[in-house]
Amino acid sequence: MIGPALRHQALIYRDSQQFLAAVLPFITEGLGRGEPVLAVTTETNSGLLRQELGKAANDVQFVEPARWYDAPGRTLAACHRYVQERREGQERVRVVGEPVWTGWTPLETAGWRRFEASLNVALATAPAWMICSYDQRLLSPEVLADARRTHPLLNGTDNNAEYVDPRGFCAQWETQLPPAPEGRYAALDFDGDPAPVRRFVVAQASRLGLPAERLDDLILAVNEVATNAIRHGAGSGQVRVWRDQHYLMCEVFDAGQATEGLFRLVPPNPDSEGGHGMWITRQLCDMVEIRSRPDGTTVRLYLRLH
Repeated sequence: MIGPALRHQALIYRDSQQFLAAVLPFITEGLGRGEPVLAVTTETNSGLLRQELGKAANDVQFVEPARWYDAPGRTLAACHRYVQERREGQERVRVVGEPVWTGWTPLETAGWRRFEASLNVALATAPAWMICSYDQRLLSPEVLADARRTHPLLNGTDNNAEYVDPRGFCAQWETQLPPAPEGRYAALDFDGDPAPVRRFVVAQASRLGLPAERLDDLILAVNEVATNAIRHGAGSGQVRVWRDQHYLMCEVFDAGQATEGLFRLVPPNPDSEGGHGMWITRQLCDMVEIRSRPDGTTVRLYLRLH
């Protein structure tokens, strides 16, 4: 169930006037209540908001969408931090977001679709009101349809009949991953000790051109995944490393079944002893895909090469 605190609303707009008519009162009301306001929208829309708000625009935190919508795991963590850091003494925080939907591969697009759905669970009890705006002049019918399915509120109404349960929505996008390309990956079997995995992955990543500044991210991420496979999975497995034009990919397979929390996307309870590793892994990597099948579990890590 969606918690009573979060208001997650989609705004599908046809022109600048419709955007301003919905967003400007949302921001001014928040500022009047002393609520923190974050605006992550296009350069054009940010300019319109600054012009209409005048000096009050100084009280709004503006962020470029390309910076905010960097990777699903990091963006989800940024949303969580923004709420947690500002919730003390406030009725709520307000966010205007405009996800970047152009230029992504189908796999990346699926990740951002799951991101929108998972916000309903990850921030369910957060005192936050979020408006995610979608320009129907630029976006595909498929993206707009999913906006309706992933937001409990639509265009200012409290009853969006098209909204679907986040669990089912996310599950439908967990399609089969394309296999590692034959003859183009390096593999290592491991059993009980993640140290050989770390050494192997670093050597392969360096050879394949992963920037040096990303090596530590990869080491921490693959160590967490391999350790999970050893402690909570089958106890042994195989790691594979390869690259394509855009990403270095590191895949860990073990014969166990994944038991991570909901979506493996939701921030863990601070008092919990487990679950923190995969939450951190999603922030270290640009994408993380997890598939649990009858023969075992695959965790595939993606790190951008450029």
